[in-house]
Amino acid sequence: MNAKFKPLGLVAAVAAATAGYNGVANAQSLAAASDLGNLALIPYYTVRDGNVTGVHITNTSDATQVVKVRLRRGTDSMDALDFNLILSPKDVWTGFLAAEGENVVFNTTDNSCTAPAAANGKFTMPGIYRADADEGYIEIIGMGQPTSETAPIAVSAKHAATGIPADCAAVRDNFFAGGVATTTRGVVDGVSTVQRISSAGTTLALNEYDAPEDVLKVSYFIRDASSGREFGNSATHIAGFLTQAAITNQQFGLFSADLLGFDYPDLNGGIPEQGDRGQFSTLRSILGGASVINDWSANADLNVGTDWVITFPGQYTMLDLPHYFGSLLTAGTDDAIPCNAGAPLATGVFAGTTGACDHRDIPAVASFDVYDREEQQRSQPDGELVVSPQLPGLTVQTLLPFEVNVVQWGPEAVLGSENSDITVAVPESPFGWAELNVTSAASKVQAICDATADNGLPAASLANGASGIVAAATAYGCDSTGVNADEIPKIGFVAWERSFPGNPDANYGRIVEHSYGSAP
Repeated sequence: MNAKFKPLGLVAAVAAATAGYNGVANAQSLAAASDLGNLALIPYYTVRDGNVTGVHITNTSDATQVVKVRLRRGTDSMDALDFNLILSPKDVWTGFLAAEGENVVFNTTDNSCTAPAAANGKFTMPGIYRADADEGYIEIIGMGQPTSETAPIAVSAKHAATGIPADCAAVRDNFFAGGVATTTRGVVDGVSTVQRISSAGTTLALNEYDAPEDVLKVSYFIRDASSGREFGNSATHIAGFLTQAAITNQQFGLFSADLLGFDYPDLNGGIPEQGDRGQFSTLRSILGGASVINDWSANADLNVGTDWVITFPGQYTMLDLPHYFGSLLTAGTDDAIPCNAGAPLATGVFAGTTGACDHRDIPAVASFDVYDREEQQRSQPDGELVVSPQLPGLTVQTLLPFEVNVVQWGPEAVLGSENSDITVAVPESPFGWAELNVTSAASKVQAICDATADNGLPAASLANGASGIVAAATAYGCDSTGVNADEIPKIGFVAWERSFPGNPDANYGRIVEHSYGSAP
């Protein structure tokens, strides 16, 4: 199927506190009225230091929703764990992330259908991108909804009076690869799938899908049971992200050259060559404020600490992924494949493992303007940040190297992040506010990368010793056209913690969303 590309209709439906996003004035009233979308981004999850991260996903509509739940690790946003969630009308799904030994596990006691099924109520993170995935961010992407609530998938996913869906095994039929309309269960294309009417029988039936409506409500919390501290918030919601369905299988992905596989949909849109691609460019303009603004506190007298989370979602869309996969697979070997910066090739040009690979904004450069509450001059040790107003010509910069960056204010960490070691020293001022002006890496040529179907071009064989893998039987190219390096998509918050060493039960925390300044 080669559907025509539909005009973009993205509208940011973000929480009211994020109304400073550049270019989203029309979204502010929508945000206050609904805070719903068919895409939601949770800027941070963590399982470090005893923390658990909870996720709540609500289908507010009268239609069954197929939803992609995907964890992206904080260093480079590789897909650390994903599954499909099927929500019947008015359904709520809940789960929480925790460390169990060396594993990261998504736990749920919810009965809503998932593909695959949770094993004893657990989705355990696969080993392939487990390293550095103790923290990251989460994508919740609406994939589609059946054209009718009498469709087999809707009937099978519907909860009975007992709270149990009618037939989750039949629902999971829809997410195998290689579906054929009349003979084989699974994904036929992005807008149709096949399942058994009943998992106890063999009769097959076709499901067809429309674009997902803007009906998802997503929230999250981060809890440290040992200290008694918990905080949470609504996710960043985007309305109109997909304008046609993008139903994909849960068996194969880009490693297998499957463009109907679990890698899609992503933050660049739906399924390659089936429409709705190129969305990340619009997301960049929606979430691309030039600066990050928020309060900070390092008040040791009151045992108050703050960490800033600054997440740059979607940076993986700026990698030549087959090339990058090869660099990960061969790292540390004599045949290591580098993933270098450089000028991008045009979309559809097959580069294999030669040419440029990395066109991301990161490591981003942040310039800090730090104020106390009275805007008083403070002296600082050489090389440290200064409290504004600053001496003429003095600029303090630091690199934000990852997809998810945590900036610690003062001597005590709140989140215990290991992916960032950025600490702001403010010894003479216990609290204030700051503005971080963020710019893309000057060493990169920013571009968005995407796959197209194989047109007879040779596959890239990324062999690693005796174990080889064909990572792409596709043409994978990167294009800088229309990509503004000043529009780095940013989401995040400041995490506040107030602790009482003598009475841990009284500890508490809160989250305050960032505001975002416009480019000058």
